[in-house]
Amino acid sequence: MIETWKEGDDMEMGNYSAEQPIREPGAQADTDVVYQRSLLHFQDGKWQDAIAGFEEVLRLAPDHAEARAFLEEALMKASLDQDKPKPKRFRFQGRLKRLATIVTVVGLVIAAIAGGWWAYGRWVRPAQAARQEDAHRAQLLEQAYTGLVERDYAAAEKAFRALLDEDPNNQEALDGLAEVAKQIALDESYAQAQEAISAQEWDEALRVLEAIAATDPNYRDVQAKQALVQGQQQLGQQFDQAQQAYQAGDWQGAITAYEAVRSADSTYRKEDVTEHLFESCLNQGMHLVQSTGGESGAVQEAQKLYQKALAFKPLDAQVQQEMALAQKYLEGQSLLAAGDTEGAATILAWVCGTQPDYAGGNAAVLLASARGTEEPTAEPPKPLPTETAKPIFPTVPPSEGSFQEQYEGLIAQGDAAMAAGDYGQAEEYYVQAASVAIHGGTDSASWLFDAYAKAAAASARSGDYQKAAEQARTAIDIMSMSAVAIPSESYAGYIEQGDEYAENGDYQNALATYEMALRALAQKHKSTGSCGDWSLLPCEQ
Repeated sequence: MIETWKEGDDMEMGNYSAEQPIREPGAQADTDVVYQRSLLHFQDGKWQDAIAGFEEVLRLAPDHAEARAFLEEALMKASLDQDKPKPKRFRFQGRLKRLATIVTVVGLVIAAIAGGWWAYGRWVRPAQAARQEDAHRAQLLEQAYTGLVERDYAAAEKAFRALLDEDPNNQEALDGLAEVAKQIALDESYAQAQEAISAQEWDEALRVLEAIAATDPNYRDVQAKQALVQGQQQLGQQFDQAQQAYQAGDWQGAITAYEAVRSADSTYRKEDVTEHLFESCLNQGMHLVQSTGGESGAVQEAQKLYQKALAFKPLDAQVQQEMALAQKYLEGQSLLAAGDTEGAATILAWVCGTQPDYAGGNAAVLLASARGTEEPTAEPPKPLPTETAKPIFPTVPPSEGSFQEQYEGLIAQGDAAMAAGDYGQAEEYYVQAASVAIHGGTDSASWLFDAYAKAAAASARSGDYQKAAEQARTAIDIMSMSAVAIPSESYAGYIEQGDEYAENGDYQNALATYEMALRALAQKHKSTGSCGDWSLLPCEQ
């Protein structure tokens, strides 16, 4: 039996306690008690407890229809209750907890942010600022040093001063400004030295250059400039010595000094050196002939000096005449010594007629001896007989055409003598051709070159290597100073080496070395005559 309650009963449903005992004994009583408790759970919405109770009732009384109906409803209610949000009275505490958690997390985040910002401001930001400052200073230093290297001192100074504005005690900037000032001063001094060099004020230039070198020995090309200036000073001293000797009439001293100047620098005061060296060679040659009374060795030395003079001025009439006089005087001496008084008298008469006091008057003495008279007489020069005379230097220049014919004839005679093995005769013809070649005008340098080169070959064939070397050197001088010469770089070394051999008396090696210079010069020069068969300088046809 299911116990029911009516209005007015002492136990109302709302006050019924599931824990109150059910007094009815037996199984039916147990079923009712469980059922009643399950109803209370059902009323309180405790669906799981109600379900458990109703299931227990059905276990005890499987046919209990009310329990089954309530069970199904409790199951449905429990299922619906799981899909619904929990009542507010049950979610409030959870929200408080979540809120507290959120507040805590937010607080921690805020604290972390604040701490990070404080740390950034305390350490990170100053470190970044320091790095930026260091980078900017490094950039300024780079700009400054670049300006120094490129000699843009205004830019360098600007960069160094900007660095000092940021760091007044920066030692690199202070040292850099000092270096800028130093370089500006050195540049100004260098410009002064350049001006002094341009003005050939060698003493002033050297003074300034020495001051620069004392400050910075490696400054630009200051050492090379010092060497240049010192060389110019030395050249100036040598030139002054040459000038003093020249003005004093010390012709040999002047020749030595002027040649030293030319050897050191062929361009130094070239016009003055060339002119005075020419005059000194000419005057020294005449002095040797006159002062020695025509001693044959002195006259031969005079011929060498005349040849040097001809290298400077091939068309000079006075040198041409002195060359002819010396040549004829020596020929007259040779003929007289050989007993050919007639031939000697003819030649010496021309010498005395051209210059009565030639060789200090000794030419007239020899002429008197050749004629068998006691007193020397001066006669006007007479043309030499064609059968005895070898063409001489003419006192009155004929036309240019006849010069060429005469020159070519002498060269041909010399070539014929060379072919016949008469090297002495060939050398005489070539030397005479050189005397005629002086009147060759624009071709004189080429004619003289051929004539002296051939004469050198003839002298070498006859075994006179000293004369051959001297004649080859004359040919080199004539051509190397002419307008048609090739650049000296191709033969200067041969000349220098040949001169060294000659100074040591090794004329055979000197001649062999001079031949290399002659070959170099002959690469451009074309012979105007027939070379013939000779070994010193092969012919270029």
